Amino acid sequence: MNTMAKLNKAGVIKMKRLLAITALVTLTGCASIIDMIPSRWDVNQAKVTTDLRQSTHNFDCKADQRAQLKVIAEQVQWFELYSESKGTKDVAQLGKTLQATVKEFQDRAQPVSPIYCDIKRKLMIQQADIIAKTVQGRF
Repeated sequence: MNTMAKLNKAGVIKMKRLLAITALVTLTGCASIIDMIPSRWDVNQAKVTTDLRQSTHNFDCKADQRAQLKVIAEQVQWFELYSESKGTKDVAQLGKTLQATVKEFQDRAQPVSPIYCDIKRKLMIQQADIIAKTVQGRF
């Protein structure tokens, strides 16, 4: 093999390595960019966020709190599981705050004081409203 052929072969190998490195960097960069793009509107997520708003707005501190909290917890869980399954990471995080609020309320010895219930009710309403506005505000 002559010297020119050896140089060409070495150049081709270097070029292949450069292309492989460039492809790797590009794909890694694209994955990061894709995570920053908001997910699209989804009818199922929109429905469950409306259900969450309705459940929290109708929460009655004088009625069976455990039963009402169970419904809300299941709605939040459905939202999180669906979002996770669908791969909508941007909205999947939204339910975690409401889930923590509901869990803390559920773990509290029942019955709770009327003031505590009212504060938690207002907090759940606020969190459900934020989730709904965020999810339904997408296009």
